[in-house]
Amino acid sequence: MSSKRLLLGTLALTAAISLAGCGGQKDATNNFNAKSYGHDGYLGLSNSNPHLPNRNGEFLNQDSDGDFAQSKLKQIPGLAKATIIFQAPEMYVTVTPKKGADSKQVKAKAISVLRMNMPRYNVHVKMTR
Repeated sequence: MSSKRLLLGTLALTAAISLAGCGGQKDATNNFNAKSYGHDGYLGLSNSNPHLPNRNGEFLNQDSDGDFAQSKLKQIPGLAKATIIFQAPEMYVTVTPKKGADSKQVKAKAISVLRMNMPRYNVHVKMTR
């Protein structure tokens, strides 16, 4: 009779340990913040693989992103030159205003344009003369 109790106790302990190992997914009640990808239409794949084409047929990579950012920066009045360096997810931009242009306004406009058009990057802009 004691061997049956020992066997039942061992089975109960084994079942409890194995069930405790199955609780891998946590939820909001356990203070777990799940990371989700952006709503890119590809179920987050373009965030993890930047070489997928987007809806316009363009590929999401730093070459095309740099060309696009340069074209947007050329539209800013008073901007003479812009240099872009990527360290994904960071975008470092150095802008040089034209002579006589308000440098604070040029910098603010560059930040605004890049953050609006390049939401995949954390944009950092600095000025040179």
